[in-house]
Amino acid sequence: MKVNMLSRVADGMFWLDRYMERTDGMMLTLNTFYILSFDKEIDDNQGFKPLLEYYTDLPKEKIKEVQYDTTFILKYIICDSQNHNSVKNLVIKARENARGSQDKITKELWEHINSLYHYMNSPDLPKKLETSSALKIVTKLNKDFLLYNGILQVTMPRGLGWCFSGIGKHIERCLQTISLTQAYFAPIGYNLEGEEDLLYWRRLLLSLSGYEMYLKSYSNIPHNRKVVQQVIFNRDFAHSVIYTLELIGNYLTYLFKDNTLNEARTLNNQFGRLKSYVEYTDYHNLSNQQLEEVLNNTKTQLNQFSTDFSKLFFSYT
Repeated sequence: MKVNMLSRVADGMFWLDRYMERTDGMMLTLNTFYILSFDKEIDDNQGFKPLLEYYTDLPKEKIKEVQYDTTFILKYIICDSQNHNSVKNLVIKARENARGSQDKITKELWEHINSLYHYMNSPDLPKKLETSSALKIVTKLNKDFLLYNGILQVTMPRGLGWCFSGIGKHIERCLQTISLTQAYFAPIGYNLEGEEDLLYWRRLLLSLSGYEMYLKSYSNIPHNRKVVQQVIFNRDFAHSVIYTLELIGNYLTYLFKDNTLNEARTLNNQFGRLKSYVEYTDYHNLSNQQLEEVLNNTKTQLNQFSTDFSKLFFSYT
């Protein structure tokens, strides 16, 4: 490979941003569900179920048992050491990757990750989540991840490290968008002509930071189809599937410039097919079955691309 960066460092950059993006998305979803759980007038038949199904490996029986248990969920998602996908454990993993790539990340970014690490490991955090301080903690963590993204955007140089971290971040974001979309369409049989109201879709849109944008985009398309248009096909929405794929494509172009290796060309073509599959899907005439297929196929292909990308650049066997 002509990429002039140690595979260990590139791997660290890729996973640093992947873990931080996962944690950011998980906290945004937790915050959305937690705030809306205070509104007793909303007919809530899912509770925290979509959050637990995607971000944890709890068995279905356990999810059913705890999906309305707010205190359990706050502690399990935020600081349970036994939950390998808790905010605490993901921040620990992110910090390990940041430390291994310290000469490639800025001092400001390292200090912010380190500060977050110490906060997550404070011994009184689990107890505080059982009190009225819980909302403050959730709000603080959401702001900390927003701040992380801001520091990353403003201070990081646009070189190879930026590309590896960007690919990791946007693979993670794309998978989150697909999985959360599936969590809301699966219970209604992927029905694009259904009559679910805005309250049904509000949780999904808030979890993807897309509710305000949705309200400001006027159209006479029914909600079910309009939601698909925004979260999968809208090039102006930062969490949409097509937007994240376009950014991954841009980073790949930078990584592969001047590269004549067959493996690089094969990987580039593989990603090009995946992006084109989404790009040339006619969402105006999308059927229910096609919607399910697009989400499943895109997720499968993106996971495969992520595996193949890691094998090529990070010497995975």
